[in-house]
Amino acid sequence: MTAMLLEQLVVALQDDVVSVLSEGAEAEPRVVGVELLDSPEVVRATASGHLLLGVGVDIADHDVMDAALRAAADTSCALAVKCAVPAREDLLTRIRATGVPVLAVNPQMPWTRVQRLVTTVLATRAADAEPGGPPTGGDLFSLANAVAGIVGGAVAIMDTQQIIVAYSNLPDQPIDEIRRQGILGRRVPEDAIADHLDRKVWTSDTVVRHQRSGSLPRMAVVIRAGEDVLGSLWAAFPDDTPVPDCGPTLQEAAQVAALHMLALRRQVDAEQESRDRALRSALEGRSGQSDLPGGVRLPGVLVGLSEAVDEGAARGDAGVAARRHAALLRLVDLAVLDGRSLGYEPAAALLGEHVYVLLPAAGSGRVSTGVLLEHLLDRARHSLHRSFVAVASPTVGALSPLLRARRDIDAALDHLQEQCADPGAYRTEDLRPELVLRRLVRAVREDGELRTGIVDRLRAHDAQHATEYAATLHAYLRHFGDVVAASGALHIHQNTLRLRLRRAEELFAVSLSDPTRRLLLTLELTALTRP
Repeated sequence: MTAMLLEQLVVALQDDVVSVLSEGAEAEPRVVGVELLDSPEVVRATASGHLLLGVGVDIADHDVMDAALRAAADTSCALAVKCAVPAREDLLTRIRATGVPVLAVNPQMPWTRVQRLVTTVLATRAADAEPGGPPTGGDLFSLANAVAGIVGGAVAIMDTQQIIVAYSNLPDQPIDEIRRQGILGRRVPEDAIADHLDRKVWTSDTVVRHQRSGSLPRMAVVIRAGEDVLGSLWAAFPDDTPVPDCGPTLQEAAQVAALHMLALRRQVDAEQESRDRALRSALEGRSGQSDLPGGVRLPGVLVGLSEAVDEGAARGDAGVAARRHAALLRLVDLAVLDGRSLGYEPAAALLGEHVYVLLPAAGSGRVSTGVLLEHLLDRARHSLHRSFVAVASPTVGALSPLLRARRDIDAALDHLQEQCADPGAYRTEDLRPELVLRRLVRAVREDGELRTGIVDRLRAHDAQHATEYAATLHAYLRHFGDVVAASGALHIHQNTLRLRLRRAEELFAVSLSDPTRRLLLTLELTALTRP
């Protein structure tokens, strides 16, 4: 890849993405690629001249920041960190002492977006600098027709989400059922997806021949911008003549297609950012009582995700918390990419410790929300090496139901965390009884007028006399009056339980035979004895 001055890269990315913290000791530092600073093994194998993205690097943590600077210095690479500008002078002094070029990334900018932009700029620079390269004018349909005319086949260009973005339409082109269905649906047909995702195509640096029974022979080449895969170009040929040797032509066409697809991707990314901002605004209640932000597409299903309970987070370890937050940010990007790949146009936002994804019902993908969630959770487990809990709402069609859906999801995620529920996908409707109980209990806990006062007397007596009347009554009521089950839960004899119940009735006028009083006592005990 062609090297680019770091200064030129910063100008191309603009101030809302990155700015220079330190120019480094080298007179004119150059960048040839981008790499994530998330694995020591990867960094050690990284060639000099790369821009290392400090995912998870907290500039306030001196040990972590110094380790990142050492990694960049050891590999003669530049470093990018999330940092507000202007930075503190003590931080700048420590950076300058290392001689490492350091960029400040806008803290609101997702790392995947930064990686994609840097790759885009570097790849475009390389294509523009290629001597004798093919012309870059025209659009993808014109390119498809031009290539089809040269090689004598029928050309189709697909992105990584199996969408056909362009195809040739010259007279007398070869055609089979797969091409016919693909053009009509503007997507790779269902029965051809396995061929489209053939690993040989996406990992090869050359043209790959592909044919299956009943279909025309095809030649395929991956479309790349640097290391970033954008799609693939396929050419189908008549099955009654030999396939021509057209590899160089198809590879040149893929280079031209990359420039056009980068422009398309920039447009898609801009639309995605608009949807994400609109969803955040709506969920934070900044859209007024009835106004719906323009980027929020309803009706849709709102999904909330949080990391499954782990002991490290519970200890409050700062390093664990930073890595957890970084994982949630990567989950936002993964949710968007996964949704797009399965035919949705999602919006996503990270608020607190929860990731929210809105999946529009109109024009939704070919798979159900449930299947998409299972796919996303599986990918997160393998890509992020973390497990998550997901809760989906019913379909909502307006702003008020969307806000109610978020409240339900938050309550459901809190409930599942308290119960140490297994990672996986859940629905708020399946958890409705638990959500209603939580609201009732919270209301009783917060409003003294909803309490009879009997539990306060029970707890005061227990504290003064070292008795356990509150716990005994709670266990008895939670087990629906089953003495055997309640005594087992308390690890006491059944007769001891019966004695305590009789004494509670005598001392506190507890009436366990009255359904109304029993219900109120259950709610009050749950509200005041639950942590």
